[in-house]
Amino acid sequence: MYINTSPKRVGKLFLAPKDPGVIRSYHQSLPLYTTTPLLKLDQVTQDLGVKNVLVKYEGDRLGLPSFKILGASWGTFRAIADKAGLPLNSSLEHLSQEAVKRSIKLVTATDGNHGRALARMAKILGIDAEVFVPQFTDDATKAIIAGEGATVTAVKGSYDAAVHIAYEAAQKDPRNLLIQDTAFEGYEQIPSWIVEGYSTMLREIDEQLNEQHLTASMIITPVGVGSLAQAVVSHYKSKASLQTSVITVEPESSPCLHESLKEGKTVCVETSQTIMDGMNCGTVSLTAWEILEAGVDASMIISDVEADESVKKLRSYGIAAGPCGAASLAALYRLVKDGLLKEQLGPDATVVLLCTEGAREYVSPQRTRWET
Repeated sequence: MYINTSPKRVGKLFLAPKDPGVIRSYHQSLPLYTTTPLLKLDQVTQDLGVKNVLVKYEGDRLGLPSFKILGASWGTFRAIADKAGLPLNSSLEHLSQEAVKRSIKLVTATDGNHGRALARMAKILGIDAEVFVPQFTDDATKAIIAGEGATVTAVKGSYDAAVHIAYEAAQKDPRNLLIQDTAFEGYEQIPSWIVEGYSTMLREIDEQLNEQHLTASMIITPVGVGSLAQAVVSHYKSKASLQTSVITVEPESSPCLHESLKEGKTVCVETSQTIMDGMNCGTVSLTAWEILEAGVDASMIISDVEADESVKKLRSYGIAAGPCGAASLAALYRLVKDGLLKEQLGPDATVVLLCTEGAREYVSPQRTRWET
């Protein structure tokens, strides 16, 4: 485990637009928008001896089983609006007309939910999409993305390799528009817009906690390339008070942030197969690194077995989550089991877990096929 002994405030995320309410209004204009629930885990609260454990359940966000549509939709809107010179109060209909007129094709790489979210946005706008996936991607995931109407292209290699090939594909044709949720040198603006899109979820959490007269002592967020964690740190560590600890969790198969924090610089890690497909990334997003290095309080890694056990725990509480969504709960149990961060996990603590994906089929570590 990595512990940051002196977490710092970070600059505000929202540079353009300055008012994140603009983003929330945009999301509210999309089909099937509703605030996702913040659910109390009473049994976990009792087991761990804290005041509250709550899970922000993103298993049904805008009709998809993941939070990713928040970033993909806003990133797509900003990128097309920027290309067409449209104002930020433009309607979806106007955006669609401009995208169709310009024969825009959305392109991305994914290890799961981001690609499906982008394919859904292309469907909403009436334009084409191509999604590149790494070799570890299972057939079920590829079929789901293709079911949204996108062309799915499998590439040899890891997620990072898929990102590189998607970037090259976008460069070959000016009509191709890369909407990628990780930043690298020469490609930083659109990933920043995607991170902005995640602010809607965090504003919802604030409102839901305020309704219950609660303040989050700790929030635990899964990490892939670090874009969601970037949004979380930017939200909680740009405030005057640093009272909310931000804990990140990654698979032991691909701990790119954990290793980077330990080294004090970004490092690429070799990845291997994991049931936490959406977190199986080898490189931290360029624009996320500085914010995460400054503001993350602690970084953890968990095994597939721990993620699988937490899927089953959540299922027993009536919450249908996939392994990425259950990773935050696994991290919390690991913290308590190992006696870590005791000051932040006292009897007055309120812990928020980000459950980033709903139920999906995967192969458990015991090689049993689970329809979760």
